[in-house]
Amino acid sequence: MADKIDFHRVCLEDRDQILAYLEGNPYCNCDYSFGNLYNWGFLYQTSVAFHKGMMVVRFRSKETGRTAFLTPIGNGDLGEVLRDMEASIEDIDQHLTLMAVQDSALEAILATKPTDIHVINNRDNADYLYEREKLETLSGKKLQSKRNHINKFKRLYPDYQYEEITKANAAECAELYQVWYDETEDTEGMDEERIMVRRALENQEAIGLRGGCIRVDGKIIAFTLGIQINPHCFGVHIEKANTEYEGSFTIINQEFVKHLPEQYVRVNREEDLGLPGLRKAKLSYYPMKILDKHTAVVRYEKD
Repeated sequence: MADKIDFHRVCLEDRDQILAYLEGNPYCNCDYSFGNLYNWGFLYQTSVAFHKGMMVVRFRSKETGRTAFLTPIGNGDLGEVLRDMEASIEDIDQHLTLMAVQDSALEAILATKPTDIHVINNRDNADYLYEREKLETLSGKKLQSKRNHINKFKRLYPDYQYEEITKANAAECAELYQVWYDETEDTEGMDEERIMVRRALENQEAIGLRGGCIRVDGKIIAFTLGIQINPHCFGVHIEKANTEYEGSFTIINQEFVKHLPEQYVRVNREEDLGLPGLRKAKLSYYPMKILDKHTAVVRYEKD
């Protein structure tokens, strides 16, 4: 008989316990980071449970109310926990649905011998993984254009400054975001992103987000925020820049990575959502891997 899982909404007080699980996280997809779990929690009703030695994350669709989960991480019995998750679903018409399942997680799920599994892949949801060293040095012929952008930016703005984001300059970053929001044609998800960015900047220290910004002539013209996904992979969650300053996106990308702790050898810059411009920009940095994230609908025999 399945055991009950005690879920609660993700809150700031969960940070240390979630980070402890992420220290042993075998996966590199951005969905596991505490930054994403907390900052997007308002939209996905994100809940967490620490159950039988594993961290279980649950989402609910805002539109349909249907339930989905991340693949549990931890040292417990994955098969036993997946069966408990299946039993926790309140909608009798819904099977256990796991989202953002990368290939190695799919192998782990298959090893639990489900009765049935249906796997769906959506290229639009794939994360872009980069070698940290490549983003920092921009070495090689393929990245020559990026080095050109950097060199031109430095010629145009030789006195630019890189700063860590702190309480002292977070409001200026929020102002830059608001200018971008006001001047950008309304697209799906913009209002939700604005709430997410505000939550991130207002709670940066409590969440544990690391941020950086570029200042030119006393004005912040680009900023970025991210957080650890696992001990070797860092996730970049937010990046905005004033494109009136040529090369602003390129310089904040490079400077931020240069200032990351050396333990991070991979950088996850998240998905492109199927947006052609965003896909082109992410591919232009030649990722080391495009990390497929599947949806897996799983069924087990009832006890």
